[in-house]
Amino acid sequence: MNVVLRPVALALAALALAGCGTRPQQVSLGGTKAADTAEQRGTVERPWGTVKTFPRLQKAEPPSAADVTFTRDMIMHHRQAVELSENVRTHRGLDARVGSAARFIIQDQKNEITTMRAWLQAWQDSAGTESHDHGADAMPGMLAQARVDELATLDRPAAEVAFLVAMIEHHEGAITMSQDYLPEQTNAFVRSTATHIIGEQTTEIAYMRNLLDERCGPKGPSTCPRD
Repeated sequence: MNVVLRPVALALAALALAGCGTRPQQVSLGGTKAADTAEQRGTVERPWGTVKTFPRLQKAEPPSAADVTFTRDMIMHHRQAVELSENVRTHRGLDARVGSAARFIIQDQKNEITTMRAWLQAWQDSAGTESHDHGADAMPGMLAQARVDELATLDRPAAEVAFLVAMIEHHEGAITMSQDYLPEQTNAFVRSTATHIIGEQTTEIAYMRNLLDERCGPKGPSTCPRD
């Protein structure tokens, strides 16, 4: 007797087999298979303790324009966070805790960019052809490029403070973006991404505020916030 496997059954079988080997799991999205490389991501210790990891790719509802726009914008937002962190790490003798925070942000946000790009590419045939109608400046927390570049030219104590101030502002913007997106969400993966960003970056802000408070007494660097 011949057995006919329906497309859904074939897809489920392929996912099960993919999970059994050493290769990254292949998740079918939008007619394209995207590799979920969670096990292969680079890792670095979190200075602020254990928090939830970034969501893994998952079979979910076809995305709306809001899902796609949020993901594209967050990739651009993450890239600036990486650049900020890389610039402060050019300084010799950087405080160990500031350096650890910057190192974690670089690795963690690069990992998140990789996952979000894989999701976008897998869905591009159905939802990825729309163009942006706004630039990076319209996103909450995005900084002027001059502030990003300045981190590499300041003296070390001033650069440490400028980095903390800028990254707190940047993270607050990412949280706002995520909160604004959630009422419009239609896709489980992107919804989980936004929820993760809110939780993770809230924790990071609290850690960086403590570091900032330690540095910004009456005789703190000129880059300290002034009331």
